[in-house]
Amino acid sequence: MKKIWRIRKDSEAVSPVIATILMVAITVVLAAVLYVMVLGFGGTSTQTPAATYQKNTITNGQKITIVSITKTDVPWDDVKIQVSDGTNIAAWSPTKAALSTTVAVNYTTQTLGSLTICVIVTDVSGNGYVSGTDYFQVFTYGGATAFASGTQYSAVLLYEPSGERCGQAITFTG
Repeated sequence: MKKIWRIRKDSEAVSPVIATILMVAITVVLAAVLYVMVLGFGGTSTQTPAATYQKNTITNGQKITIVSITKTDVPWDDVKIQVSDGTNIAAWSPTKAALSTTVAVNYTTQTLGSLTICVIVTDVSGNGYVSGTDYFQVFTYGGATAFASGTQYSAVLLYEPSGERCGQAITFTG
């Protein structure tokens, strides 16, 4: 039987220039892959924490207690308190700096339809982070002594990095 292929007699495989270019290219690709793995692909996470609330009626308003929140490192800077009457929205942005130096902060009044309302935020631990047992009070201010009778209101924390609600809004009727 006859061999149909021949053995090559030359000993060179690839030129040194091409070999060097291939080694540099492989090194660059490996460095890029390692960089992506270490720093993460897609940046920082903006997963919205879930929160549960409890409401209690107080003079001229509601006390809304945060019973639990799924993330323990949410600074007050990252949330916004939003109150709505179904048509109008009033919002407040608490700050970590203010709630780290004092436990309760009274925020400026906002107009909600024909009502002027106010919010007092209480950070029970005084650490500037949202946690279970912290609460905020929403109440009427000025001439009105109560929320409008028969109107349904909702209050919730918004997680500003994602723009989504932290759990289901708590509702109450005036």
